[in-house]
Amino acid sequence: MTDQKTILELIETVSKEMRELEYSEKTLTSYEKVWKSFKAFAKKKNINFYSTEVGLAFLEQKCKFVSKYPVKYTMEEKVRAVNRIDEYYKYSIISTKRAHRKKYTFPEVFREQVHSYIVYRKTEGLSDSRIKAISAYMERFTNYLYDIGLRKIAELDVSHIHGFIEFSTKYTASTVRNTFTCLRGFLSFIHEKGYLDKNLTFMIPLIRISRECTIPSAYSKDEVEKILNCIDRCNTKGKRDYAMLLLAARLGLRASDICSLTFTNLNWEQNLIEIVQEKTKKTLQLPLLNEVGDAIIDYLHFRPKVPLKYVFLRVENPPEKLHNHSLYEIVSKYMSRAGVHVPQGKKHGPHALRHSLSSIMLENRVPLPVISEILSHTNSDTTKIYLKIDISQLRECALDVPGIENLGMEV
Repeated sequence: MTDQKTILELIETVSKEMRELEYSEKTLTSYEKVWKSFKAFAKKKNINFYSTEVGLAFLEQKCKFVSKYPVKYTMEEKVRAVNRIDEYYKYSIISTKRAHRKKYTFPEVFREQVHSYIVYRKTEGLSDSRIKAISAYMERFTNYLYDIGLRKIAELDVSHIHGFIEFSTKYTASTVRNTFTCLRGFLSFIHEKGYLDKNLTFMIPLIRISRECTIPSAYSKDEVEKILNCIDRCNTKGKRDYAMLLLAARLGLRASDICSLTFTNLNWEQNLIEIVQEKTKKTLQLPLLNEVGDAIIDYLHFRPKVPLKYVFLRVENPPEKLHNHSLYEIVSKYMSRAGVHVPQGKKHGPHALRHSLSSIMLENRVPLPVISEILSHTNSDTTKIYLKIDISQLRECALDVPGIENLGMEV
């Protein structure tokens, strides 16, 4: 919790933080209207300092709460506005389902070529997430060129490419591979369009990363529990998030399958979840654990009353299916809130919870074929990569180090 602030100071701080995170003016105007009412409520009650209990008392009065939950979904606007204050009060952070949407910037001298390339890739039907990744790689490349003094794309040569390759070695192997893949496409494009008279794509090395060379991004059982326990389940969003994270942490479901979960996938009579996986298109049947089922039911009591087949919906209006990237941002937010350390290069989305489940099952001596079936791996060799993070069994494979006296050396 931050140093205690008055309600006025807290609202001012939250408003400033939200503006820096580029929340829309429409959202800020909506929240400020609620906050103005909240300040009047506190003044009337002669309350100077914020607490969660004060926030709930305000909502109780304004939303006609029943057992601390709003009767009407239309009251969620007031709940969200107070939740922003409460979140900062408790954790000193402001979050959003979209997080902070970074605006990628390119040096003006290269902007025309980069924008043309991005537009070209969009016409190929690439997803928004792919375009966002390409923008990030191009920002890094063009800023590097500008920093070393290049001012015209037509003057790009082998030495600049060599320099950028060396510059990129500080990033993870997967980031370097993706960056170089994007760069090959860009160099080919600017050559074909006449921006550059030579094709330098041959200068970009091909990087192949074998799955056997990768280390899964798993977190310990205690860290996973910290993430789950930090979710505030006193509102619709928290109930939804908790149920979704349980599906990843307890059953190992992928983000795409969680977001696409429908009511027909839930077999309550037999306590089963039955889905056709988005990635593999194969049928998967998993037990509907009591803990997971209870969390889903708890959320459904407060889910927006709209005729959509998907279980998990946006909290904001209009209610609609969640996208995969939203779940990634949700998990990342709770990891940050829980204080879980995320080393550079380590994944921190829903797939990391899937990896963590595998690690926990290995620690409990669950056989690889069973883990492979639960995670629905099409190849059992894929499951074997998790052996690298099974520390307890790796210790059993360790050899004793002979003492110095056994090496025939004099001390």
